[in-house]
Amino acid sequence: MAKAPKQFDVWFVTANTVYKGVPFSVVADWVQEGRLTSTDQLRSASSTDAWRRVEEFTFFADYLPRPMVMAATTPEPTESSDVEPDEMPELDHRPRRRRDDSDDDVDMIPLIDISMVLLVFFIMMRATGALSPVDVPDMQYAGELSSDPNAITLAIEKKDETTVVYSLRVGEQPPLASDANLTSQRETLERLKEMVAKMESPPEVRVACAKDLPSQRVFELIPDLKTLKSQRKIRGFNAEVNEASRK
Repeated sequence: MAKAPKQFDVWFVTANTVYKGVPFSVVADWVQEGRLTSTDQLRSASSTDAWRRVEEFTFFADYLPRPMVMAATTPEPTESSDVEPDEMPELDHRPRRRRDDSDDDVDMIPLIDISMVLLVFFIMMRATGALSPVDVPDMQYAGELSSDPNAITLAIEKKDETTVVYSLRVGEQPPLASDANLTSQRETLERLKEMVAKMESPPEVRVACAKDLPSQRVFELIPDLKTLKSQRKIRGFNAEVNEASRK
């Protein structure tokens, strides 16, 4: 087997460009990477031999990636396009990494974990908010109740673990028997309307709710109290947590 030359003149036929004195290893890399095809031609740099196709050099056969089709006609090289070895472009001889289709896949497991944590968080917040103790509303309708003897207090308290009772009283007086231990919100509001109808001037209404009751008990009363205020049957209302025992 003939010994391979150390350097070659390389003719890129398509670009009609000649590189002179290219080392054997660089030519082998170009063939392996597909930069040199069967239409390109080589000759030993130390001779004036005729140009030969790349595939005719047996020591480059193993580097050819696939069979190549020879062009029908081959133009003569243009000597004016010769490039000296020191003018050859800088080449990257590092092996190229084949792109794996799996690189485009997105790992969805962290996104699913975060979504589940947020879902559980919002469910817990919703459940906790529905059962939380009363959060005192803004006192935008509040008055100085302690100095108003006609102020009506609507108290909401727990009778036992499953029963809630309502009561109504005027000023600091204890509730009358007919206004104590009311068992429903509707009955309490009807009794409140009867009380304010008998008063000479619209009173203030204070909603005093036991601390361990859900705030929904107060919120359910607010629409009716706003209606009474808009009808000028009461001057205003406010809500507070009642920590004192019912009289």
